[in-house]
Formats: sequence, structure tokens, C-alpha cells
Amino acid sequence: MNYSFNLVQPFLYYKCGEFSADIPWKHKEMYHQGDYEIIICTKGPVYIQVGPVQYELNENDVLLVPPYTKMYGYKLSSQPVNFYWLHFFTKHKPSFVEDEALTSYLSGIASGSFVSSINDKVILPDFFHINEAGKILIFMNQVLDVANSYHYSEQENDYLTTAFLIELSHTYLTQLSVNRHFQNSRVSKIKEWIRANLSEELSVEDVARAFQIHPDYLTRLFKRNTHRTTLQFINELKIETAKMLLLRTNLTVSQIASHAYFIDEKNFMRRFKKMTGLTPTEYRNAYTHTHLNNPRIDPTIPLPKQLENRINITKKV
Repeated sequence: MNYSFNLVQPFLYYKCGEFSADIPWKHKEMYHQGDYEIIICTKGPVYIQVGPVQYELNENDVLLVPPYTKMYGYKLSSQPVNFYWLHFFTKHKPSFVEDEALTSYLSGIASGSFVSSINDKVILPDFFHINEAGKILIFMNQVLDVANSYHYSEQENDYLTTAFLIELSHTYLTQLSVNRHFQNSRVSKIKEWIRANLSEELSVEDVARAFQIHPDYLTRLFKRNTHRTTLQFINELKIETAKMLLLRTNLTVSQIASHAYFIDEKNFMRRFKKMTGLTPTEYRNAYTHTHLNNPRIDPTIPLPKQLENRINITKKV
């Protein structure tokens, strides 16, 4: 099932956080009173039942929980778990996307063209897996930081939540276009090989040699199908690795440079600044506020009065 949300107005941010548990745990019973919830699992399995449907969430799985629905853990997770959660409202009731329309959207996305028919839509299924989660997790950390910091306008949270959901929708639709063979399958294999063999020394020539093609042809093939060069893709993977380490560890910049496959700290700092506009330390300091909860600290966050007035919820029981 694919939901189609209208972007005429931004989504309304409610609350978000990151949950972790190291002990046998299962999700407590909850009822969504008009709000949607996105759950992004980073460590599983997490066993959640939504209405009559049971889901097993593992690393990089995404679950969309609709409003006026009961959800609960149907089984204990015996291993440590971790996931992000984001609650939001929408003023417009979503519709559902028919397969024929979805196929048309995916054709446009695969060609790399602007798809005017979904310019004002966010399309998300109730459950899917993210192949390349780095960018989404970095974005989610930014949402957490802004939402848990003081800003004079509450609408910043709304627009950032909207931007995040657009990015999540883009990720889902792009993956789907690849899975339906709209994109060159050879490029998909090359991308997976690069990800598996990423190192300080990895070069375009190494990748070309592994697939027995000329480096220039590889770059043209990559550019045609991904709209970036092979080297740009390699550097993007390294920078995404560095961003996650900056946000989620206390490693030094020098240590992160090594773990993110850069030759040395100087090269890492220069490349990071060029691609993000910030130094690694500035990036880390810019996103330091989060809302963490666990089985012992799991507060109920009431619906703010100003948000309740804006959405005018009709309560259901």
C-alpha cells in the first residue's frame, strides 16, 4: 500500500526521538490519536504489530504507522535494539497510489527528469527497506537536533519534517525504480561493489579493472545512470560515513578520518569542508541536541496546545 500525501501545506511536526534498549524488550501498546509515525530501525529485530499486521524491523527498515491505529510489540526482542521515531500530522487526508500511476512516476524518476505529476506529493508505503541509509539517518539527526533546540518559530520543525519526508519519499521511489529495472542493473552492481570494497586507496581505475571496462567508459556509464561521476560517488560514501561517525560517536577527527577511508586528517578536513561547507568540528557542534529514550526513560509527550489548535483533531476511541 502506497500513501500519497499532499504538499500544498507542510506537515505538522509533533515529536521525535531515538530509542534504545539493551535488555529483552517489546514495544508498549500505543494508540495514534490522529498522528502518523515513522520508525527507522538501526538495530533489530524489533517486532511491531500495527492493527492486524505484524512487522519484523531490522537494520534500515522503515515503518509508517497510520493514525487511529493500535500498535504494540507482539514479541520480545532478545537482542539490543535501536530506532528513530518521528510523529507528525497532515491537514490533508492522503490518497492511495494505483500501480499504473506509480509505474508512470518511476519511469520519470529513472530517466532523471523532473516529475511534475508528483511535484506536490510525498509517496510512502507502510513498510520498506533502505539500501543506502546514510543520508536519511544524517537528515534524521538534523531533525532531532533542531526539534530539541530553541527556535523562535515552531514552523521550522514543520518545514524540516516536510523536507525529511520528501527525502524519504525520494529514496523509496528511486530504489523502486531500480528494483523494477528502469536503471542499468550493471551500475547497481558496481555501486554495491564500491560500497563493499571502499578503502583509502580505492580508485576509479580499480573499479574499472574489477568490471573489466575502461575507466572513461565507467565514468560515462555512471554519469548517465546516477548523474554523478564514479569518483563523486566514492567521495560521497566516505563523507556520509564521516557524518554518521561525527554525530554518533566521540571519536576524534583524526580517528574519523581513518575510519571514513581518508588518506590523512588534512585530506579529510579539506574534502569535508568542500562538500558540506563546514569543518568536521563545526558539523558535529551544529547537531548536538537529541531526544533519547529507553525502557527506563520513556516519557509520554502530550500534544502541544498550539498544535492541537492548528490541526483541530477529532478524537476517536
